[in-house]
Amino acid sequence: MDLKQIMRNKKGQTVNLIAGTVVSFMVLIFIIFAVLYGVSTLNPASFFTSNSAEANATGQLTGNLTTGVASFGARIPTVLTILGVVLALSAIVLLIFFVRRMQGSAGGGGGL
Repeated sequence: MDLKQIMRNKKGQTVNLIAGTVVSFMVLIFIIFAVLYGVSTLNPASFFTSNSAEANATGQLTGNLTTGVASFGARIPTVLTILGVVLALSAIVLLIFFVRRMQGSAGGGGGL
């Protein structure tokens, strides 16, 4: 076997490994969504008696989850604004470093 065939075989093995991994993750995500859909369709709180400990716990869990998602969603604009400011300041600092470096390299031989 020559070098080209060996490299083709390695490339094919890598592509097969990546494709298998991606398909596995997609199947895992599909299964997770299917389980969540099944749980939401069955509505476990309706299986228990009204005002039982299980029904109350399920209601409180749903309420806590909803509150957590809402508070996280409310913080997203603030986080993105801070990230935008940091990115803008980083760009300005990089521009200043670049200009100083160019000035330092261009002004080397002007003395008499």
